[in-house]
Amino acid sequence: MAVSVALLFTWWGKTVDVDPLTRVGQVSGLAAVQLRFAGTAAVLVVVLVLAQRWVAAAHRDLVTRLGCAAVAGLATGIIAAGVAVALHGTPLSLWPNAGDNRWILEWVHRLGRGEDIPDHYPPLWLYLIGGWAKVTGKPTVQALQDLQLAGAALYGPAAYLAWRLVLRPGWALGIGVVACLPFVEPVKPYPQITLVMLIPVVVKLLAVVRRSAALTTRRAMLLGAGFGLVLGLLFLLYSGWFVWCAPGVLVAFGLVTPWRRAAGRALLLAASAGTVFVAVSWVHLRGLLNPSGGTTDAYFYFDTYTEPAYIAMWRNDRPYGSGTDWPPVGELGGVGLFTLLLAVGLGVAIAFGWRRTVVIAVGSCVASAWFIRFWLASQAYQTRTVRLYPRTTMLILYGLLVLTGFAILFVVQVVRARPPRSAPFGLLLVPLLFFFAAAGSATADRYMPNSRTSSTGFYAWLAHATRLGNGTCPPYGAGRGCDPASRKVGTPNPPIPLSGKPPPR
Repeated sequence: MAVSVALLFTWWGKTVDVDPLTRVGQVSGLAAVQLRFAGTAAVLVVVLVLAQRWVAAAHRDLVTRLGCAAVAGLATGIIAAGVAVALHGTPLSLWPNAGDNRWILEWVHRLGRGEDIPDHYPPLWLYLIGGWAKVTGKPTVQALQDLQLAGAALYGPAAYLAWRLVLRPGWALGIGVVACLPFVEPVKPYPQITLVMLIPVVVKLLAVVRRSAALTTRRAMLLGAGFGLVLGLLFLLYSGWFVWCAPGVLVAFGLVTPWRRAAGRALLLAASAGTVFVAVSWVHLRGLLNPSGGTTDAYFYFDTYTEPAYIAMWRNDRPYGSGTDWPPVGELGGVGLFTLLLAVGLGVAIAFGWRRTVVIAVGSCVASAWFIRFWLASQAYQTRTVRLYPRTTMLILYGLLVLTGFAILFVVQVVRARPPRSAPFGLLLVPLLFFFAAAGSATADRYMPNSRTSSTGFYAWLAHATRLGNGTCPPYGAGRGCDPASRKVGTPNPPIPLSGKPPPR
């Protein structure tokens, strides 16, 4: 249901006839999509209300499941329909033959000629483009448009169906689909689809491990093989999340495994999953494990210059709309209300669910990405490489959104039942530590050297641009506002824009 609704609504958006290159056409097209969404939503609500009133009680759960699935499809179908309006009149994809798509399509063409492609890049997306182009008879750049629209539409269904492994329909919709919305990226939809599916699959896997005492040896092996297959396919779609989550998943596995009662079956399940995972993903995994494989990521873009503890918004390499200061200055210690709510949600999730598998699993993945993020970013100056560390923003933010959603779920459950045992005090300090880390980094970032006289960073800039008592410039100020040949001792040179590049050591 979710998939059908999402794709049908996207197709409906393609029938909107406007000139998307004029602002009037853009507004009119978006309004047309909104009108169709409102009408569809109204019909859906009426049908669900009538069904709950007249359908037999035994079938009402089915009605609920179908209704939630339909809403999940609409949630991102409307986004894809809007993108279809933007592409109205052109058969080409977003970002055609440019940027990442340039070499992605080149690799697709190599596959079509029977040539080898680099094994360090997840290949499944390439096979999907080539396969769809062959089925439809379209050039690859046109087939890519179809997959971009379908990918954008399927964010909601992918998140909903994956979280249904863990949650009832309403909560899968309210937590899984809501949390995925900040990451919709039609240009390259496959990394984010992998993310919103990977986390609930990992949660379910660890939940099965925790209950492995009830499994037979045969069932443990079969379940492990099933999880290994799913994880292997997701890995072939996009592997970055696996790298950043791996340490956290290992920690979570150690915490949830019933070592005294069923260590053998838990380890058998894990071994079965690992074996199938390696077998399925080896075509790509070998490229990541090969020391000479892969490419050096030296692309420093907009988000690599953002204060590194800021995770409230993912902008990638598109700074348009960010204004003169990014990230925006928050209300409390440089941190905005949204980040504060995430910290509160994290605290409530820990307080009420610190022993639950979902909190252990998601929290461990977030913590793992948090440490790896700063480890990679802290080495950027010496190595002059990025190594994709800004992409951990999505993993951290998604995990915190999910935990905030579960915090609401836990509170609802507590209201309906009795309060659970309180979490250890040390764990309750985690959200405060998270907030203090974000606030400290945000505040310090405002004082980074900046030649703009209106910024607080100008104070530090002056410290570099002012000549020292011996007539020389501070080592990093020479040529960047400080000129020993033209200014008196103790005075700064006129402000000049900073290059954004670190000085030579």
